[in-house]
Amino acid sequence: MIVSQDGTRRITAEELDERFDNGEELDEFFDTEHPRRIEPDSDAIFTVTLTKKINLDLPLDMVEQIDAQARRIGQPRQSLLRTWIWERLRREQELDLRLGVSPMTCRQSAAAPESATASAPVTPAQAM
Repeated sequence: MIVSQDGTRRITAEELDERFDNGEELDEFFDTEHPRRIEPDSDAIFTVTLTKKINLDLPLDMVEQIDAQARRIGQPRQSLLRTWIWERLRREQELDLRLGVSPMTCRQSAAAPESATASAPVTPAQAM
């Protein structure tokens, strides 16, 4: 419910939207003399993640098993695979830390040959 500045009138958000769309005057519902800056909730700020499409050839029976698992837990195939890959990368990073192996940065991994075995650190946002 939205209350007018003098407290005498109340309208719903839908009514406010309709009045705005119709070009009606709405000043009575906004304090333009004493505006307040409202900071966004830090949890509501989204991070933009760059993605790159890759092609992955898998045997048909493996794809069928992945699809069955995805259906069982109610997730799309891509989300399931992304989660599995992310979990494996995290395990590899934890193993590297236990072994004292310095984790590679994303830039180092991009410059490394395809046969490199160390895992590049990845944030959850990067994995999605």
